[in-house]
Amino acid sequence: MKKMRKIFAVLLTLAMVLGMSMTSFAAEIGTKADGTASLTVNGLVPEEATEVSVYKVVGWDAAKSSWKLEQGVESTDVILSDKPVTINWQNFVNKRATLNRVATATVTDGTVTFHGLEIGAYYVYAGSGKTSYNPMGEAVYEYGNDGLMKPADKTIAAKGSTYTLTKAFTGENGATTYQVVERGEEVPFTITAVFPSYDKDTTDRAFQITDEPKGMKVTNVTVKVGETTLTAGADTYSLVSVKADGSDGDPITTLPAAEGQKVRVRFAPSYIGGENTHAGQIVTVEVTAQITDADTFSNTASSNKGSNTPNVNGKLGSITINKYDENYGKENVTSKLLAGAEFSIAPKDGNPIQFVYVGEDDNKSIYKKATAEEIDNDDIVKVTNIVAKNGTVVAKGLDNGEYAIVEEKAPSGYSVVPVDNVTIENGDTPVVTANVSDSKLHSLPHTGGIGTTIFTIAGCLIMIAAAGLFFASRKKSDNK
Repeated sequence: MKKMRKIFAVLLTLAMVLGMSMTSFAAEIGTKADGTASLTVNGLVPEEATEVSVYKVVGWDAAKSSWKLEQGVESTDVILSDKPVTINWQNFVNKRATLNRVATATVTDGTVTFHGLEIGAYYVYAGSGKTSYNPMGEAVYEYGNDGLMKPADKTIAAKGSTYTLTKAFTGENGATTYQVVERGEEVPFTITAVFPSYDKDTTDRAFQITDEPKGMKVTNVTVKVGETTLTAGADTYSLVSVKADGSDGDPITTLPAAEGQKVRVRFAPSYIGGENTHAGQIVTVEVTAQITDADTFSNTASSNKGSNTPNVNGKLGSITINKYDENYGKENVTSKLLAGAEFSIAPKDGNPIQFVYVGEDDNKSIYKKATAEEIDNDDIVKVTNIVAKNGTVVAKGLDNGEYAIVEEKAPSGYSVVPVDNVTIENGDTPVVTANVSDSKLHSLPHTGGIGTTIFTIAGCLIMIAAAGLFFASRKKSDNK
């Protein structure tokens, strides 16, 4: 029996602790009581840990039937009168430490209610690691029909003043770490922001998020607000291009956009509305962009409701092949580059890659991996053999991984040789070099060439001379 009582006591204690924890998670702070008011703060970013603190700045002196300034508050902060009290909430931003804090909480569900507040005015601070909010406050009282003051529950819609956009490049298996990509690959980016809230008197209610690709072109855009995926339209959002001065350009009705074209998500005024219905909700813009450059790419996000411009940078892999003569690697012997060798490159156990010739740069022949669109375009010349015109050829726009290199044609006077496989490493310097040393062919006369002709003529002359000597000696013999 004693053991049962002990177990019951432990369970009761756990229940009490759990009950206290549930109150905290429910974002209900304080206790409701007659003669007191409640103050609710909503519009905070959900699932983002936000500190919310309430400071009493004006109190009511019932004995004198007059307002009074609370701790740390000066006459320049508040203009007292019977009704209303005029308060400059901005004045309290830098003096919070001197004010009378009556309640505080850290919330993650976007809203919190503080109970048990006495008649008066309260400054409210809210902020997180990603979002800061405009100074706000409220007076929790009203006048009844009898002209007497009484507590009144109030609600404040938090208004974000700065919104931190975050941007991530999602690679294989959902990884967001640095990854090498290949030309023509479609890369997904994710932009997250916070839907803003607006003062009730705001007339210019605009919200936009802009994606700026470099070395890429946008092929698809998906927009979510909270858990709802939106369909582009007059009552939700539209995609527009962006002019050089940052203003809206022409509407974008089809994707992909042009290479390097900024794409702007502009929310419709009717969707923003006048009631801050979506305020504080997480906005997710998923952008897919195709890599068009052969060296690097970058993607930048911006918003008219945030000053930061998160950026993602990336690189593409390349293989440089140097074609040397037979002296390469030998001590005290100078080797030279050989012109005209041709090579093919293929992923290990794959087919040769098709390339597009770019041009010559610093005596290097430059090629870039052909995209699927370029392969389908008969007007663009593609090759599988890349030529080291002056001894060096560079293949750009490659992914990380192992590649097989085959010398398809050697320079004149040299033989084709095998080439070791190379591997492009995933990282900040995805480049690799293959140095190929050739073997010189021996100079032998061709069958039927000038070499045999000389020997034939010489042999004939010797035979004629021998025949002449033979007949001359025989004639002398007959005359005897």
